[in-house]
Amino acid sequence: MKPLLPNTFIINNKHLSSILSPGNDIIDYNSNINQVHRLNLLQILRPDIYFRKELSDKKFYDHSKKYYQELIDNNFISKRNNSFQLYKIHSKNHSQVGLVTLMNINDYKNKLIKPHEKILVTKGKERADQLKKVKFQICPIYLFFDDKKLKLNFNKYLKKNPIIYFKSGSYSHSIYESDIDFNSLLNFKELFIADGHHRIEGFSKLNNKKNTLFLAVIFPKSQCNNLPYNRSVKFPKSYDKKFFLTDLKTYFNVKKDIKPNPKKFQIYFQGDLLSIKLKSKYKSFGADCLDFSQFILKFILGIKDETKDERVEFVPPSLGDGYLKNQVDSGINDISSLMRHVDINLVIDFAKKKKFMPPKATWFEPKPLDGIFYHNIE
Repeated sequence: MKPLLPNTFIINNKHLSSILSPGNDIIDYNSNINQVHRLNLLQILRPDIYFRKELSDKKFYDHSKKYYQELIDNNFISKRNNSFQLYKIHSKNHSQVGLVTLMNINDYKNKLIKPHEKILVTKGKERADQLKKVKFQICPIYLFFDDKKLKLNFNKYLKKNPIIYFKSGSYSHSIYESDIDFNSLLNFKELFIADGHHRIEGFSKLNNKKNTLFLAVIFPKSQCNNLPYNRSVKFPKSYDKKFFLTDLKTYFNVKKDIKPNPKKFQIYFQGDLLSIKLKSKYKSFGADCLDFSQFILKFILGIKDETKDERVEFVPPSLGDGYLKNQVDSGINDISSLMRHVDINLVIDFAKKKKFMPPKATWFEPKPLDGIFYHNIE
């Protein structure tokens, strides 16, 4: 792999509370924007929220660039020493420490940084266009390494006092500077993408003649926490929903359940919560999201490509089981899944074999927050 480089641009500590934004994946036009600082990151990540309407690409990117420059002009972003930083995320029951670094996109192109998910075609193009136009990155790509093979504990390199410390939800976030050159300690043969498949694909579409750098945070596998990423689906108009249970029972043993159970593969349909188990004569593809994609979307509903089909809604765990139920009860969609998480070793297996899971198969939580680190794209 190409040498790791330290990232030197970071948020000014005193402006943290006014800059950090809610997750832009789940915020919508009904959010109370009056409570958000005018230089909040949403002005950069989701300016359409402020206008409460969709924007043309040009207006979207122009607005983002304008407010990014204002952050620089008003000293909201500061330049640190040319040293590596360590990022600790911790709560009562969880802790993870990762290395903040700039990496060469050629390591992704050369298959040394390995994806495990298909990307959504429209979102991949959107990310590439965005990077070409705005020429900066404030959302780091979340990578991990297999620490069974490479024994490295970043914790022992943490200094006594962080340069940044704050709380967000149930997690505390601490940033430490280090005088260690981690290139002398690390010899990564491969890295795996946890979060940021669309972003890194966007970087790969930039000028091929340049050694483009991108911002990443690298965590050890043993500290990564993966949650289920569910689906809520609208049946095709050509499919008669009265046949769904019969079709479902072709492939699965089906039982009614009273409440959600994280140890079961469940779906919600017509007011009923159903636990489903693949019949022994069919071979599982290894995870609930894979079986849902193959047996329910493709074989039953005829939805062949969920990377393009707008009838498939991807629902992050932050929205909760109530959201999945409401999407069906309200008539917006016809079924919702309540799946078990994908084992991280299966993620690695797919990535190494250059196989791809459906889009949004995994949700790693907690993850590095946007807007702490900044990188200008040359």
